[in-house]
Amino acid sequence: MWRSGGVRPEPVSPRSRFSGLHRVLLTLAVLIVIVVLIFPILFKPGVELPTDVQFKSPLLVTLQISNQNFTPLTDVEYNCEVSKLTLANGSAVTDAGVLDRGTIRKIRGRQAITARCETAYLLNPPVKAVEYKLTVTYRTYPWPQRRTRVYRIAAQINSDGQLTGWTLN
Repeated sequence: MWRSGGVRPEPVSPRSRFSGLHRVLLTLAVLIVIVVLIFPILFKPGVELPTDVQFKSPLLVTLQISNQNFTPLTDVEYNCEVSKLTLANGSAVTDAGVLDRGTIRKIRGRQAITARCETAYLLNPPVKAVEYKLTVTYRTYPWPQRRTRVYRIAAQINSDGQLTGWTLN
């Protein structure tokens, strides 16, 4: 017994305090490796289509290319071309292959940029089907190789020839 009448506490060994610190540091290191090295491989750039289509034309779509990751995307290039254009009378237009492109040096983590896809037809003819092909090429930090992601964006057009929405395939 000790002077106060209680039981003398056992001294805590420095090894047990040090192993707890090791566990915390190891956990932090594993989390950093996951966020910096594995997340860029798993999370691809996302495409967000407009939801408000009132008074819009299927010959033009403004969309958002978003970085789903915490680390930045660098050297981002996007190309948008018309892959299918069918007029209301059923004839396919083959010379509408306009290419919209852009280059962005960096998209920070969890942010987005605006891109456009449009056809060469400036007038607004009645159309039956419109489909765009969006190709995004990028680098994810810290990986040096370029990656490519292809999206197909189709217009939803009702029987009256009006745009009702967009779908991402």
